[in-house]
Amino acid sequence: MGNNESELQYEQNRVDYTVKEIKKREAILDVSIDHVREEAKEIRTNFWNDVTVNLSSSDDVIETEISIRQQEQLLREREQNYKHVEKQLSSFQQLKDSPYFARIDLKEKEGEIESIYIGTSSFIDDEDHFLVYDWRAPISSVYYDGSLGEVAYQTPVGEQLVDVSLKRQFLIKKAQIQTMFDSSETIGDEMLQDILGDQSNAQMKSIVSTIQKEQNKIIRDTKSHLLFVQGAAGSGKTSAILQRIAYLLYQFRNEVDSNQMMIFSPNKLFNHYISNVLPELGEANIQQTTFLDFASSRIKNMEIKDLFEQFENEKNQKRKNIIAFKEEPIFFKALERYAQLLETQGMIFKDIVFRNKVLMSKEKIKTLFYSFPEHYTLPQRLLYTTQKLNDRLDEIAKVEAKRSWVEAQIQLLNEEEYQRMIPTHQKFKNYQEEVLFIGTKIVNRQLKKVRRMIAQFNFFHYKAQYANFLKVLPKLVSLEKYSITHEQWITEQKRVILDLNQRVLLMEDVVPYLYLRDAIIGKESLRKIKYIFIDEIQDYSVLQIAYLKSLFPNGRFTMLGDLNQAIFKNKLAKNTLLEEIKPMFDETKVKAIQLTKTYRSTKEITNFTKGILMDDSLIEPFDRLGEIPELVITHSNRSWLNNILTQAKKYETDSQLTAIIGKTKKECDYLYNQLKDVLSVNLISFENQQLAEGIMIIPSYLAKGLEFDTVIVANASAKNYSLEEERTLMYTICSRAMHRLIVNSFGDSSFLFDNVSPDLYLKK
Repeated sequence: MGNNESELQYEQNRVDYTVKEIKKREAILDVSIDHVREEAKEIRTNFWNDVTVNLSSSDDVIETEISIRQQEQLLREREQNYKHVEKQLSSFQQLKDSPYFARIDLKEKEGEIESIYIGTSSFIDDEDHFLVYDWRAPISSVYYDGSLGEVAYQTPVGEQLVDVSLKRQFLIKKAQIQTMFDSSETIGDEMLQDILGDQSNAQMKSIVSTIQKEQNKIIRDTKSHLLFVQGAAGSGKTSAILQRIAYLLYQFRNEVDSNQMMIFSPNKLFNHYISNVLPELGEANIQQTTFLDFASSRIKNMEIKDLFEQFENEKNQKRKNIIAFKEEPIFFKALERYAQLLETQGMIFKDIVFRNKVLMSKEKIKTLFYSFPEHYTLPQRLLYTTQKLNDRLDEIAKVEAKRSWVEAQIQLLNEEEYQRMIPTHQKFKNYQEEVLFIGTKIVNRQLKKVRRMIAQFNFFHYKAQYANFLKVLPKLVSLEKYSITHEQWITEQKRVILDLNQRVLLMEDVVPYLYLRDAIIGKESLRKIKYIFIDEIQDYSVLQIAYLKSLFPNGRFTMLGDLNQAIFKNKLAKNTLLEEIKPMFDETKVKAIQLTKTYRSTKEITNFTKGILMDDSLIEPFDRLGEIPELVITHSNRSWLNNILTQAKKYETDSQLTAIIGKTKKECDYLYNQLKDVLSVNLISFENQQLAEGIMIIPSYLAKGLEFDTVIVANASAKNYSLEEERTLMYTICSRAMHRLIVNSFGDSSFLFDNVSPDLYLKK
């Protein structure tokens, strides 16, 4: 809806006034931050000069400690002040360019009409008037959730009703209003068209002006212990989750900080892609990890092969049933049953060796382990076993101290080394006692490695125990029901043993291995983490989610994904992922939200990608028009490469990000080697997981969660994509495109496009 010139002038005058007030406050803070910085510097420089150090008596020691604590507190306060001012200045930098993006006029029941201006952060003038409200403030939800008329919103004291008479949206750049219009809906299509028409970037943008009603439900949910978001590609899932993190940090700023949150991303490339969003929203980045990195931190000295590496391994095609079986709930139940059996028998230990001699045999350790009362748990038994082993080690040390090798080492000590072995207060009855004392010290020094081994439970044979579980498994589960033959399982056991001996673990074995280890030695829970966010949840197994749930007992989970992009799954489960994991939570505090509208791609691209799927009922395109997708078929290698080169060069100037997406690393390596001398192009791989503007060649699985102005599918031929289970992979690849999609095929195109209506693409 248009606005007349006087209203536009009024709004621009208000922008000018707001920016002037921001600059005035900024100047004051510039002086303040210099002062605080100098104060902190002076305290560090004179720290020990201002501390009274006196250790003459116990009272003096206490006084010294108090003095140190006071200086530490003073320094901490100055540094906190500095960070606070720095954060304010950072927000002012954004507000100066675009102080706000929306205005709502509302009236409470007995009040007067009030104009609320909403921006990325709050700003109050010298007279305590809100010139800008933070988008996360309770009142701001009216802009996102309601239309004109009576609207309810949640406040800290309960629900509040207001009457909304105006919703106005702005696009402001460099403190000048570019666009302004009124709307009765949440976010007008004009605003979305303008923002979505922009080019992509190497890092995700923090857009809060176009949050949709369904996305706002995700962002502002504070009650759910499990918030499960299923959303179509490009529906704004990831943006909404990052905005949710910013909202929670704002809403619970006195209870939760960024160190108490953790996000699991699909890969390091994605971590880099989203790394700017929270800082742009005025919040510190939370802990970012991938499941691979997280698991690696808990399994020391083992190389974990991630899903991407396994995707590249053609041998895994023959192991599909086994990989799928290891994700089944029955596999987890068998693991639990096996752990219970270990309470009475079956534990595997290693000999404890010292100087090439067995000090305690694995058989004796096993006897000791099972000598404790039956009601003891496995971790309790292990703890008491370590205590007994250490006691036994003390006895051995006394015997060893009298042996000839120890006597020889004593003889090699010079006078200074000898005297250093004896404390000044130590008295001996005779020389033999003195020699025994020194000998025992020498032995204990030599036994440090053994004691460390015992303290870390390394006398327990982790690898052999897991291999034994796989050996016993056919007695616990009928493998034939899962289309696995006896011979296949024997081959799998041998593969696992070979891998373990080489310190290698495949991803499907990681959680079972960790679960079994934790059941025996005890679990180290991460109780301080209060919020956990998992992106691309469709690529997680139920077992992985159950394990993470057990590690974060105080955590509330937000999981988001798209089942249509499950590229690592080998078969469809009988139940949905949500149905499988719901029983792990209080079901009254589980909330599921479906996002069906996709904003990333043009209408033409979305309709094309919908045709790839067998069931496209839950995908609704946004009405942004663009170029029709192309399907280019060639029958010679030279033509195929020339086509890709021509396509990339054609859109080089129109696209900030162009992705040539290959199915595998092998295909990407080949393309890169063929094109690098005639095209400025980057190769994205395991080793180089960082986006840069321009043209890139990227494997399909690393493109998950990303978006590009132009997507060039390298080779969607019938030979390259011949399996039904690759349908979700092809959908994932094509749905990365924002403005242009070109699908190449070296030979006849894949059957995966058979359901796409011919009028939805241009065939060449």
